[in-house]
Amino acid sequence: MQRTARLDHPEVREIVPSHHCVVRFRQRRPFRELGTDAVMEALTTVLEDCHVSGWAPAWAHGDRDTALWAATADLAFPLERTATPGRWLATTCLSRADRR
Repeated sequence: MQRTARLDHPEVREIVPSHHCVVRFRQRRPFRELGTDAVMEALTTVLEDCHVSGWAPAWAHGDRDTALWAATADLAFPLERTATPGRWLATTCLSRADRR
């Protein structure tokens, strides 16, 4: 199931999570419910609440080279531009807890 997060950002209007991003999000946020629906709903909500910046969070800095990041206090998503203007791909999900 593919869900697209919608943002009110001048450059990033949509974020589509890659399969790898979904897998990593599920590993970093254990779910009691089985199935993809609960995971995708939670991931979409997190992505829509992210702050988008050209800077990686300090705890994720140096991990990878990417133009934009979507981040919360605890999670970060490197973004890659797609062929569709305003649509970005979240390539993975990084967790602050994993960096300690």
